[in-house]
Amino acid sequence: MALVEVQDLHKRFGTLEVLRGLSLSVSAGEVVVLVGPSGCGKSTLLRCLNGLELPTSGSVTVGGLPVLPDPKALQALRKRVGMVFQRFHLFPHLTALQNVMLAPVQVLGLPPEQAEAAGRELLERVHLGAKADAYPQQLSGGQQQRVAIARALAMRPELMLFDEPTSALDPELVGEVLEVMRELARDGMTMCVVTHEMGFAAEVAHRVVFMDAGQVLEEGPPAQVLKAPQHPRAREFLARLLKH
Repeated sequence: MALVEVQDLHKRFGTLEVLRGLSLSVSAGEVVVLVGPSGCGKSTLLRCLNGLELPTSGSVTVGGLPVLPDPKALQALRKRVGMVFQRFHLFPHLTALQNVMLAPVQVLGLPPEQAEAAGRELLERVHLGAKADAYPQQLSGGQQQRVAIARALAMRPELMLFDEPTSALDPELVGEVLEVMRELARDGMTMCVVTHEMGFAAEVAHRVVFMDAGQVLEEGPPAQVLKAPQHPRAREFLARLLKH
């Protein structure tokens, strides 16, 4: 059953049309990796999936909830959708544990003791149990990104969105973040991931979606799209990407 349904999605910023009639569905438990050149609309699509951007036209539903310009509808949607950005956006004055606890207490209304227990479990899940009392400035970039993943998971989302979660990291820190994402995939989390980590896409994705100029040009199993793309634009892009 499809958890995400995107139908004929258009998104304009003034005269710039970033998404041009894009349609996509994502099944529960599926890992979909979005690839394509910078500016092709990948990040805008993710932002439309959690209501950070609203469709100009077309429709987006997640778990049966439509993305609508209604505050209550958006609040309900965001309780179901977790998002991890390129930058970590942790609160510098809060410890790792306090960053993870904040939304469950303030948004879900969890008692602090319950949120703390859940937060400690989540930090263990991302292999940072020993860093619960550390502040962001005391953590490496990879550790901060793993705290950001734990924070997103604290809302018990049905869908996790990752917008190039390793692009701001030093190369030696990329692996620890990708390993947490692999574990989430093994646990059956539904994930939409924008990344240039083709090894991760080949290993973890159920489906790779190639986008360009605001449209889906090709999609299929990783072995097909990454190794034998059919669309000329996909062949050109992936040949250049895989050289590096």
